[in-house]
Amino acid sequence: MNITELVQGTELTVSTLIDNMPVNIKTKAISVMDDALLVGPLKYHGTPIPAATQATAVAVIPPRNMKVSFHLSSLIPYENWNDTYYLLKGSEIITEVDNQRKAERYVLNALGKAVINHVNTTSAIIYDISIRGMSLLLGKNAYANPGDGIRLTFKPAGYTKSFEITLTVVRNFKIGTYDAVGCKMRGIDSQLMTYIMTIKKQKDEIKRVQSQSKVLVRDESADAQE
Repeated sequence: MNITELVQGTELTVSTLIDNMPVNIKTKAISVMDDALLVGPLKYHGTPIPAATQATAVAVIPPRNMKVSFHLSSLIPYENWNDTYYLLKGSEIITEVDNQRKAERYVLNALGKAVINHVNTTSAIIYDISIRGMSLLLGKNAYANPGDGIRLTFKPAGYTKSFEITLTVVRNFKIGTYDAVGCKMRGIDSQLMTYIMTIKKQKDEIKRVQSQSKVLVRDESADAQE
């Protein structure tokens, strides 16, 4: 995940060195500018901090306050609006736990509409979804290659508004005999995060019930033999 994928208002804590001392400063994401994330003023004892090429940031993503850490390759002051704001460039720090979370996908099989590279419109079946991306089965004669952009729209059952998600294709593969594309999300808002967590709870509940049913069957069988 690139830091520019954070949505407006996301809370961040930036960690950097000032006079060889580690300093943590809180701020918020404002927008994307020049391929960097524009954030609020970063001040230490009332003074804007200097530019840096080595720093880190931790973002708190609602609604579950999930923390995502970033390595900052660039932290540059940006003077405007009578204050000093900052432009951040960096990518997520991937840990073993993150990799496990990244692999956690939930089968969905929901129907939506996809616009490929702002030109080709087609139907799409969302095969599965995670907090980082999704797999799509595109409509007949439609195709997309790694690097292509997709604007996906779909409305889950029971929802009054549709989700609109910006995706980037990262790989082509097959689900059974069907061609599919794996995509990463370019940003995720709190409503979509809540929806994915709801899907997770539903899948976990199904697994729990199935697990309990298997235990009961084994117990009943054991009782019959006694």
